[in-house]
Amino acid sequence: MGVGGGSADLRPGAARPAPWRGVNLGGWLLLEPGTAKALFTRHPAASGQEARSEWELMEILRQKGALHELEEHRETCITKADFERIRGFGLNAVRLPLGYWTVLGPSPGEPYLGPALAFVDWAVQWAEECGLQLLLDLHGAPGGESGDAPCGRHQDMGQWHWRQWRTEESLLALGVLAKRYQSCAAVTGIEVCNEPSSTMPSPALCRYYARAVRAVRAAGMGEDKV
Repeated sequence: MGVGGGSADLRPGAARPAPWRGVNLGGWLLLEPGTAKALFTRHPAASGQEARSEWELMEILRQKGALHELEEHRETCITKADFERIRGFGLNAVRLPLGYWTVLGPSPGEPYLGPALAFVDWAVQWAEECGLQLLLDLHGAPGGESGDAPCGRHQDMGQWHWRQWRTEESLLALGVLAKRYQSCAAVTGIEVCNEPSSTMPSPALCRYYARAVRAVRAAGMGEDKV
């Protein structure tokens, strides 16, 4: 992710942070079959098929009474040692994908488990201790920014419509993140959505982007830093 080089100077009042040269912490706070393969493999559906997204996996874990496995995964998948290794490789940044339920908790009728901001707190703390920049990525928006697994729920063709993306709740989640971490030197970016569907009309998407930027700025994250 990102291009460029150099180390970030995270001291208050320092110049704009160096361009990101880092890695993605996928599969930690938003589960996908590729990046969290072991968890998906251990818990197939009754049909024997592997879950296609966190939504389906959570339905399986709830049916099995095995939510503790997700809790264990969150506690052990990524640790400070991983941040230290990333820094040791000469990189300067990490991108943290997360679902909105990590921030706000799931909406009624959804199988997700949250909120879980303590783990984001850990990531911020470890980034600061290791001298890394952190990009907070709203990877899974309320209702999904597409019908694909990366947003948390896989839906077959025709099941998802762009109006299902609950943008007001997305803005709320971004506001919570921005306010919570606006004084944290390590947080130098917020990604306001990931891979929005091409079916969403461009004017509507641009309006969302503009409102998202205003929400982040209003929380105290200036463009000189974030």
